[in-house]
Amino acid sequence: MNLDDLHQMHSDLLQEIWMLTLENDMYERYLSRQDPHSLKSKEAKITRKVTAHLLPRSSRMSFRESVINFHDPGRHSVVSTPSIVSMPSVNRLGTTSIMTMGTTGDSPKSEYQDHLKNVIGKLTVKITIAHRMFMARKEVEEMKRKLEQMQVFVRKKKATMRAKIEEIEIRISEAHESTAEFESEVVVEGVDSITGKIPAERVIRFIEEWLRSANTILERLRLKSATLRMLIRKARQQLAQRKELGELLHAVDFEKLSIENQDYAKMLEEKNLYVIDMKRIAGDRSWYYHLKLTQHKQKLEDLLRKLNEVKSEIITKQDQIKELKIEQRVVEVKVKRLNKKLQNLLSFMDNHIAPDILEFVHIQVECEELDKTYKLLQRRRNIEKIIFEEYKKQSQTRKKSHMDDEARGRQ
Repeated sequence: MNLDDLHQMHSDLLQEIWMLTLENDMYERYLSRQDPHSLKSKEAKITRKVTAHLLPRSSRMSFRESVINFHDPGRHSVVSTPSIVSMPSVNRLGTTSIMTMGTTGDSPKSEYQDHLKNVIGKLTVKITIAHRMFMARKEVEEMKRKLEQMQVFVRKKKATMRAKIEEIEIRISEAHESTAEFESEVVVEGVDSITGKIPAERVIRFIEEWLRSANTILERLRLKSATLRMLIRKARQQLAQRKELGELLHAVDFEKLSIENQDYAKMLEEKNLYVIDMKRIAGDRSWYYHLKLTQHKQKLEDLLRKLNEVKSEIITKQDQIKELKIEQRVVEVKVKRLNKKLQNLLSFMDNHIAPDILEFVHIQVECEELDKTYKLLQRRRNIEKIIFEEYKKQSQTRKKSHMDDEARGRQ
C-alpha cells in the first residue's frame, strides 16, 4: 500500500466520520426532545463500556489505524468518535466503516479489531431505514417550525427596533431644535446690554414657554392616540359584524330588504301627502292634528317593529320546516329499509324447512373434520413458510460471503 492509498483512505474516513457525526447529531436532537433522561443514561453506559474494553488493548492496533491516529489522534480514533451508536448503520447500507478499513488488502484481521467489533456489536442498537427516515422527517419539521417562529420573532423585533430608531431620531431632531431656539432666544438675544450677562428671568421664561408648548403637544398626541384607539375598536367591531353578516346573510335577503324599503318609501310618501292635506284642511287646529299625527307615527313604528319580528319568526319557522322535511325523508328511507328486512324475515320464516336431526349431526361431524384438516394444512403452511424464510436468510448470507470473498480476491 502506497501513500496515495493512505490519502484516499484518510479522505474516505473523514467523509464517513462527517456523515456519522451528522447522523448522531440528528439522533441526539431527536432523543433530547423525546426522552432526554434515556439519552443521558445511554451515553454514560456506552462511554463506560467502551473505555473499559478499549483502553487496555490500545497497544494492539493495526498498521492502518496507527497511521490514521498519527495524522489526527484526537479526531480519528475509535474512542473519540462522537457516538458509536450509529456506526453499524452505515455498514448495513453498504458503505465502509472504521472497523473494516484495516481488514482489506494483504494484512489479516487483528485480534484487536475482532474484539472491538464484538464489543460494539453488543453495545449498538440496530435502527431500521424507515425509523431513520421518520426521525429525519420529524427533525426537519421541528427545524422548519423553529425557523418560522424565529422569523416571526425577528419580524417583530425588527418592527420594534425600527420604531425605537424613529423615536430616537425624533428626539434627536427635537433636541437640536430646542438647542437652536435656546441659543437664538437666550444666548444671543437674551444678553443684557448693560451688564453683558444673561438674566435668570429670561431663562426661566424660555423654560416655562417650552414646557407649556410640550404640554400642548402631549395633549394633542394623547387625544390623537385616544381617537386612534376608538377607530381601531370600531373597525374591529365592524369586522366582527361583517363576518357574522357574511355567514348569516345571502343575496336574497338584500333583495327582500330593497323591496321592503321601496314599499316603505311609497308608504311614507303617501303619509306625507296625507299629512300635508290634513294641515291644509285643519288650519287653526294644526296643533291637535300634529299631536294625533305623532301618536299615529308611534303606533306605526310599533306595528312595523311587530311586523319585522313576525317576519323573522316566519323565516326561522321555514328553516325548521326544511330541517323537519329532511329528517322525514331520512326516516322514510329507514322505514322502507326496515320493512324490506321484515318482509324478508317473514318470507324466510314461512318458507324455511328445518332439516332432520341425523342430517344435522352428520353435517356437524363433517364441519369438525374439515376444521381439523384446515388447521393441519395451516400448520404445514406455517412450517413451510418458516423453512423458506430460513433458506432465504441462508442464501442471502451465502451470497454476501461470496461477494465479500470475490471483493477480497479482486483487491
